[in-house]
Amino acid sequence: MALTDRHAARVFPQSALPACLLAGLLLPLLACHREAPPVKKAETTAAPTPAPTPEPSATPIPPETWAAAIEKVEERRGSPGRIEVPHELEHYEDRRRFLALQMADSKEEGYDVPHDQAELVEMIQRGELVEVRALGDDYILYDVGTAIREDPLSHYDVASGKDVKLFASLEDYQEEDARLAEEEKRPGPAGVKARAERELLASFYNDPEKRDRLFAEYEAVTDLARSFRGLTYDLDDPADRTRFQVRLLSFIRPAARDILMKLAHDYHEKFGRRLPVTSLVRTQRYQRRMVHNSPNATGVELAPHLTGMAFDVSYKFMAPDEQNFVMEQIARLKDAERVEALREHNNSFHVYTYADGHRPAESDVTGFLDEVEAAHPQSAPHKAVAAGRRATGSRSAASSGPSSRKAGAARRAHVATRRGGRHLASRSR
Repeated sequence: MALTDRHAARVFPQSALPACLLAGLLLPLLACHREAPPVKKAETTAAPTPAPTPEPSATPIPPETWAAAIEKVEERRGSPGRIEVPHELEHYEDRRRFLALQMADSKEEGYDVPHDQAELVEMIQRGELVEVRALGDDYILYDVGTAIREDPLSHYDVASGKDVKLFASLEDYQEEDARLAEEEKRPGPAGVKARAERELLASFYNDPEKRDRLFAEYEAVTDLARSFRGLTYDLDDPADRTRFQVRLLSFIRPAARDILMKLAHDYHEKFGRRLPVTSLVRTQRYQRRMVHNSPNATGVELAPHLTGMAFDVSYKFMAPDEQNFVMEQIARLKDAERVEALREHNNSFHVYTYADGHRPAESDVTGFLDEVEAAHPQSAPHKAVAAGRRATGSRSAASSGPSSRKAGAARRAHVATRRGGRHLASRSR
């Protein structure tokens, strides 16, 4: 999202890797761009993790099927007419409200948010989230979970923003501590780095309660990787770590999945195309690092995607009639207070689901406005107006010359011939 978590400056841009469509490169798609599902089969099939609704199978998708599905999404096409953005998918006059509404609802519902992949694994094992398989009849997961790389075998310390390596046992930690003790004897930056790492690890592993928690996280992650509903992942293999991450970030809460599936079904029924879904749940570490890599991602602590109640849909390749149809469906949902939504400038529709079918209390929303403004200073109404005035002033100064005046007159004459037409604008956040 723009204020929440945009993809405009992502690490792996959607249009940068056409070679991924080649059959010879399809098996490692996830390592380059696409969200193809993991390809390693488990030796044994584990019982499904308990969940409120039935889980999809974990059968790998044939490369040629995946390539055809991607090609269909990216097919160049057009349609008569213009893009008509309904007011329901535009920003509120006070732009802070868009995030504040979602944050207030998340607090009211008391959603757990995963700090890192270990906590996300635990949420999956508790059945709080359900999986959205990579390729459905009506949708495709398009570039989900590839913007940032996380280490599944590290704990994310929210307070310091640092990663703490996970170990299987106290003996493994002690072995690493001894190695770092030797490293820190080296002069210069190498020794300083080793000393800092050793001190960080000691602050966790010398505390029995913290240490046991980290051992439990290691066990949860590695157990799931060994048997993830029919597939297995070697976490020593970077490519498998990527596939494991993408699989984890393909989960969402049941209420949000229901909205997504209905929207995808209606779109597919109308146009014969799968709906391209670009984002589902995220970890706090993933979200924070998106902020560092992209000015478009939100820095608020309770970002919507952390809750598992938000998803993004790409309109990058959609013709005007397709966009208008999807926006009409989302607008109806918003009017019914089932979702919060926005058409963003990063080629995506952001949708957040209200699980109980109503918006949060206004007093709760107001309580988050300052936090949103702190993370996004230009979102405040008075600052947005001031920025608009400065931009208008700059344009006026630039257009003071004779040639500019002539061009302006020509534009005004052109507009006069189209008077009465609706002004369409998709305003960024």
